[in-house]
Amino acid sequence: MAGLSPGATIPALNRLLEASFARQGKPGVRGRTDHKTTAAGRKFLKSAWRVLIDDGPSGDLDSDLRVALLALWAGGERQLAIEFLRQSAARKLESVAAFEETKDQELVAPLAVWYRKLRSSAVTVQLKGESAAALVVAEALPRNLSGKTPMSKSASKFEK
Repeated sequence: MAGLSPGATIPALNRLLEASFARQGKPGVRGRTDHKTTAAGRKFLKSAWRVLIDDGPSGDLDSDLRVALLALWAGGERQLAIEFLRQSAARKLESVAAFEETKDQELVAPLAVWYRKLRSSAVTVQLKGESAAALVVAEALPRNLSGKTPMSKSASKFEK
């Protein structure tokens, strides 16, 4: 499961079908339909993923992980994927610094002050955690996506 909702995938899949980058199979017993990438879709994929890398990390860890895996899968560019995830991690840490600059601003109501302190602590921890996760994943990327995914030492950190 890629963690993509039908609301996000159906419009994207329809655009791929309209552009002839994918074709729809016959519905199965449960009404589910397989889709296959066409030759035109594979050709497009071979080069189009690089634009996502060139645009830089989005700030959303899930999206950045998908782009890194696309670089690895479609382009065989492990170092590029690793650097992309390192940039994603750095961007998260920059967000922490920017957020911490604003968290000491005085608010009038005491309840608002407490809320701001608690919220800023939660956001700071989340951003630092996502930054650390991006770095661990960068080091855990497989050499290729041949179907075999040996667990490296850095990837085993997720299990602790």
